Amino acid sequence: MDRKQQEIPRRVAFYIRVSTDDQAEKFGPNVQRSAVEALLKTKLNMNSGQPSFVFAGENHVYNDDISGTVKLEERPGFRKLMEDYLLAPKGNKPFDTVAVFKIDRFARKLRILMDTVEFFEENKIEFLSATESIDTSTPFGKAMLGIMGVLAELERENILARTRGGREEAIKQGKLMGANAPYGYNKDENGHLVILKEESDVVEMIFGLFTTGGLSPQKIADTLQEQKMVSPEISAINNNKRKGKPRKTNPIHFWRMETVRSILEDEVYIGTRYYDKTVKSKRLPKGEWKLSPYKHEPIIPQPLFDLAQKILKEVSARRTLAQRKVDQHFYLLSGLLKCDHCRSLGGSKESEWSWTGARKYVGKKLDFSYYYQCNRKNKKKYPQNNCPVIPIPADELEEYVIEFVKQLLSNPKATYEYQKGLDSSRINIDRLKKERKRWTKILNAIPKIKTNILNQHAHGHIDIEELNKQIAELKKQESNCNESIKKIDFELAQESLSKGYVYSLELYAKKYEKALNKAEKDEKELYELIHMIIDQVVVYARPKTDKDRIAGVPKKDQLIPDKIDIQLNLPQYLIQQLLADKFGVKHANL
Repeated sequence: MDRKQQEIPRRVAFYIRVSTDDQAEKFGPNVQRSAVEALLKTKLNMNSGQPSFVFAGENHVYNDDISGTVKLEERPGFRKLMEDYLLAPKGNKPFDTVAVFKIDRFARKLRILMDTVEFFEENKIEFLSATESIDTSTPFGKAMLGIMGVLAELERENILARTRGGREEAIKQGKLMGANAPYGYNKDENGHLVILKEESDVVEMIFGLFTTGGLSPQKIADTLQEQKMVSPEISAINNNKRKGKPRKTNPIHFWRMETVRSILEDEVYIGTRYYDKTVKSKRLPKGEWKLSPYKHEPIIPQPLFDLAQKILKEVSARRTLAQRKVDQHFYLLSGLLKCDHCRSLGGSKESEWSWTGARKYVGKKLDFSYYYQCNRKNKKKYPQNNCPVIPIPADELEEYVIEFVKQLLSNPKATYEYQKGLDSSRINIDRLKKERKRWTKILNAIPKIKTNILNQHAHGHIDIEELNKQIAELKKQESNCNESIKKIDFELAQESLSKGYVYSLELYAKKYEKALNKAEKDEKELYELIHMIIDQVVVYARPKTDKDRIAGVPKKDQLIPDKIDIQLNLPQYLIQQLLADKFGVKHANL
């Protein structure tokens, strides 16, 4: 039920903008406010007899002494209006309507006016004009906005980056100078980076396969080639980002491992851009690069990018396949098994309660028996608190885990399609992206506002006390912007991770079905699959009883492996859905 049906008055905020011309025309702030207050009194009362519009309070009178050609994000008053509304708790917004003296209080440029309309429509804010018949709570008012939208379509402004201050100033304003847009982006008419969807989808796929799929850059390059993804060089030509013919004669779907790794390492995909990376064609250390304060729209959320950087650092230190073998035997679960008993002792290092593969001679023929055991079984390394849990045969444990994964992968697409089909999920992603874009525009305007304030002080228009006050307010607003963007990025990262996990599941389920059925012929592929899906396998143990029969000489206080907890490296909603469909429970008795 809307506010009208509930007979609740609309709370009205006032926006007042004046300039030198306004003062000369006697349209100062007092005149404007009086006109707006009079407007509210002319509105019909509700059925209950209460006013249909009420003043939201002095805290919600927003003033700007600034030209109408200045963008919304560069106006202190209007920026405060946006911040008050966006930061207010859901269901407790401070006002419903914004009233002005004239429409041109918002803007003297149609493009700026349409930015205002877009902000109000996205946030379901109505607005009134005291001197024009614009009231978006009425059908006529909305129709007028529609007409304005048509006019905006006809307007073809070509805004160039300001040349004052030369190239450096243009870059600070977000213009890409004399270079092709990086893969995933193109340049708009102003030279700003804008997302190129067909390429950005591939960038998202690359980060998904790397962070959630466990694929190496070379594996990702192979996958992109198999999926017939056009190479960055050809795509740049096709999308008019560069002219001429390809520099090399590779197939149009050829991807290099170095290209994939470069994409994974580039901060441009989180909305950050560095410049002046070279001097006389010599590449400078990253610490000497210059950082543009302008933030463009990101393709990858910050938390997901950070995860990729962490994995990249670990890749060089990761043990090779040969190191995961002991005397040519392949231990599928190496690095996954954890000892609950030793972990409960409070070891400072994970290696102290991890299990690794081992072997020993058994029987008269002295055949090898392969098994897993806790690292604390090594008495030379851990003379105290030696692990009492007996080892587990490798073949039986690996067969169980393989069967678990086979069932898990039997129909992963159905689970994700159900989630993806939820309208609320798609709407939420779109809402988050729009909200992030709004905060970023506000953040990008702050450096210019700061410069204007400093210039006002330098010319004696404001004293040092007022200067410090305004600078402190800017810092507070900058902090609010960054905090809001950080929260949005976290939510978007969860969506990206979920999408990446399921894409990887589908890819593995299709490509490595034979590897699951014939593990001995595809050990490496199977290893990557198991380690992509499973985060860890915790081994729980119980005290030995008289009924237990243990090979070898019985030892005091021995513990018997009782059950395992297979913990998946997947989003929680997907874990719950998969396990409920296939198993119903998470723990498995040994």
